[in-house]
Amino acid sequence: MELRQIALYVSRVRVGLGIAMMASPKLAFGPIYGREVGEPAADALARMMGAREAVLGAGAAIAVGERKGGANWISMIAVADGVDAVVNFASPRLGWRGKVLGVLAAASSVAHLVLAKRIVSEG
Repeated sequence: MELRQIALYVSRVRVGLGIAMMASPKLAFGPIYGREVGEPAADALARMMGAREAVLGAGAAIAVGERKGGANWISMIAVADGVDAVVNFASPRLGWRGKVLGVLAAASSVAHLVLAKRIVSEG
C-alpha cells in the first residue's frame, strides 16, 4: 500500500474516533478512566479532546490528499499524542488503565513521527 494512502486512512480513522469521543464520552472513556467519566466536567473535556482529534485528523487527511503539508499535520498529531502520553504517565490517580493509554499514546506519537518523516523523504 502506498505511504500516502496509509496516512490518509490513519487520518480518517482519527476523525471517526474524534466524532465518537464527542458523541459518547462515557462510552469512549469509561473503560479507561472509570466512574468519573460521565461527570459534566469530564464529559466536556472528553468532547474537547474529541474535537481536537477530529480536527487534526481532518486537517491531515485534507493535506495528505492535496499533497500540501501532510507531513506537518501528521507531525502535529504526533505532538498531541506525545502530550497525551505525558499527561497519562504524570497522573498517578488514573491507575493502570491510564498508564496503558499512555503507552498507546506514546506508541502512536512515535508512529506518526515516523510516518511524517517518511512522507517528507518520499516527496
